[in-house]
Amino acid sequence: MSEHPGHLYLDRTELRALAELLREIPDLADDLTISRTRQSRTGAQGDFRMHRRPSEQPLPYNPAAARAADELHAVLVSWVRLVCEQRGIDYPGSPSTAGMARWLDRNLIALAMTEGVVQAPAEIRRVVQAAQWIVCPPSAPIVLDESELARARAHRLNASGIATLAKELGEEYRTLTVRRVQTLRDAGKIAPLPGPWAPDWPEQFLVGHVLDQHIAHPSRARRVPADR
Repeated sequence: MSEHPGHLYLDRTELRALAELLREIPDLADDLTISRTRQSRTGAQGDFRMHRRPSEQPLPYNPAAARAADELHAVLVSWVRLVCEQRGIDYPGSPSTAGMARWLDRNLIALAMTEGVVQAPAEIRRVVQAAQWIVCPPSAPIVLDESELARARAHRLNASGIATLAKELGEEYRTLTVRRVQTLRDAGKIAPLPGPWAPDWPEQFLVGHVLDQHIAHPSRARRVPADR
């Protein structure tokens, strides 16, 4: 197999794309953990589901999310191991999926000098896209009854409950995940409703306000530094 100039198996464009892909993984791994454990405790007055029969209630464990998380982890393990073996270096980082993604990003040149790395972008992209489908599955067009939408907007839900509801509101709200709710909160765009709540009870938000702020402040795409 012939090498690229400088003994790299990936060119500059491929390296930049791979770096961007690796930087998506830590947040994606967190979202998969939430999806895997179905963390949807919404409270007595906040458990709102539209058009859902009792047989459709979510399980406390999501096997598809667990499988996607395991595959993502396994692929990163294989590339970390190959880099360490071929470059003669030790892996001092965290054994978590996020930790390995960050390590590969920091050691991108060592990865690019590893024989066989030409397969890495496609392989990592495959498991990332599979995980993204679990976290934010494509949704079919949904026609909402205006009275149901009004009732939904008036509800009080925690971040997980809002993310669950958003999946039923169509493409416009497909990216309204738990992390997105937390981002809006951290940016001061939304605020939790005043309690009193139990000490371990999740914060509650007014659904309509969260929906409005999600649309009013679209999330920005991640940017890759130019020197990568």
